[in-house]
Amino acid sequence: METLIITKYGASGDYPACTDLAYKKAKSDGADVIDCPVQLSKDGIPFCLSSIDLSMSTTVADTKFRNRTAIIPEIQNGSGIYAFSLTWNEIKTLTRKLNDFLECLC
Repeated sequence: METLIITKYGASGDYPACTDLAYKKAKSDGADVIDCPVQLSKDGIPFCLSSIDLSMSTTVADTKFRNRTAIIPEIQNGSGIYAFSLTWNEIKTLTRKLNDFLECLC
């Protein structure tokens, strides 16, 4: 019986998590399955991000989008700025939080 190799966020020990580099490295390392939590932007574009709340892994709270904060108790306690509140073009302008290596946005 062969071992099934499953990665979370790609080769995040070698490259920042959930980046093309991390996924390509995981594939070249022989991963059978690559876990990528998928979120949807407001305009329906899927992308990998470990949390639907953009403020967890990006500096969205420091941008002009900070007014899109919402409280949705079914998702989490407290407020957040959710992926489905911004278009893909808006999300692409965000910067990753450098101190949060395991969160991913790609």
